[in-house]
Amino acid sequence: MRVDPVCGLDIGASSIRALILEPRPSDGREKISGFAEIPTKGFSKGVVSNLGLLSDIVEETISKAEAAAHCRIRKVITNISGVHIRTFKSRGSVHISDRPSEITEKDLARCIESAKLIAMSLDREVIHLIPERFYIDDKMEIVEPVGLFGSKLDVDLNIVTSLVSILQNLTKAVNVGGYEVEDIIVSGAATSLAIFDDKELQEGAVIIDVGKDHTEASLFSDKKLRDCFYFPFGSNDLTLVLQNRFRMMFEDAEKLRIKCGIITKSGPGHEDAQSDQNRSGGNWVDSDSSSAGARFSRREVSNLLFPKVEEIMQEVYKKIEPFVRQRKKVPYIRVVGGPSKMDGFIEAIEEVFNMPMEMARICNAGEMQNTTFACALGLARFGASKRLEKKSSAISNNSNFAGRTISKIRSLLSEYF
Repeated sequence: MRVDPVCGLDIGASSIRALILEPRPSDGREKISGFAEIPTKGFSKGVVSNLGLLSDIVEETISKAEAAAHCRIRKVITNISGVHIRTFKSRGSVHISDRPSEITEKDLARCIESAKLIAMSLDREVIHLIPERFYIDDKMEIVEPVGLFGSKLDVDLNIVTSLVSILQNLTKAVNVGGYEVEDIIVSGAATSLAIFDDKELQEGAVIIDVGKDHTEASLFSDKKLRDCFYFPFGSNDLTLVLQNRFRMMFEDAEKLRIKCGIITKSGPGHEDAQSDQNRSGGNWVDSDSSSAGARFSRREVSNLLFPKVEEIMQEVYKKIEPFVRQRKKVPYIRVVGGPSKMDGFIEAIEEVFNMPMEMARICNAGEMQNTTFACALGLARFGASKRLEKKSSAISNNSNFAGRTISKIRSLLSEYF
């Protein structure tokens, strides 16, 4: 069974990244045959700001990845994120029969559809329908109800939505670039497929993705996306703190932020100034600004950055704290995004959360260890799994009734993200 190469297209505020994956169903492996990254133009804060510029960058990025992979791509799996994303919880219920009868995939579909019919404004579009749990006859909590007997079926459904206009503009930018959007999923769901294994997603996992202009927190358990939150804060906000305080150009303030990092109680640099000598720039950092030969104390820079990090991470923690409290063990928490590589940033979040976390790393991707491609890799993996499902379904449909039924059930319950 052959599956065509899959392209994951990560459209971010700082860069557009394309990664082409070749699934190998015969041995269960995958090959990353090409990837490319180009600075973003025409896209900010999760929305298209200039259609022409963005479509040109999309075309250029995918073309570079195609040249590296020596193949042509028609369709892409892309991502969406931003403060415009909203999630809704809904309960759906259907009557099976007066006397307990076997629950079919049609009953399951009817139940999910009844939960979907909630009061939602016309300007919003569903991205994901995620069944969290099923109940039979109001009592029994079931993971997979198909094949069991009951008179009534209920479902708790998590509905992830976006503004219609933003989805349409994003799709059009890719189309104008010469490609077709095969699927769109939220960024956190894609990234999870690159930085967590099945065991971690099953037991409980959290992604904190700090981007250029917003932060995303995604929660997972039982291999499903449980919730996602977005905050209007990114690395640019940290840079602006330094720019306003020291009255320097934005680019110089960004270099200063990266050089100095944050000094925390638990992190390196706290004990004494001597430890700073082993870090970037020592205890004092020279300005890269051509207009000033000033030197900046790392402690002074840290004292400006830490309160801002603390402020937003307290808001993040308020959102994820109920999820953490429900777990039997502390979930796996990983941080991605540009600031995650800044000295002391993860330690600063640990101080706010009072729990361990770590910088994200790519899982099971061979030599590809660049976490900036985590989302693009996850998008490609998602697309590959969907195509494999369709191939398997087609084969099953040509075999027997049992094969067709199993295929439909798997297809219906596979919408984890």
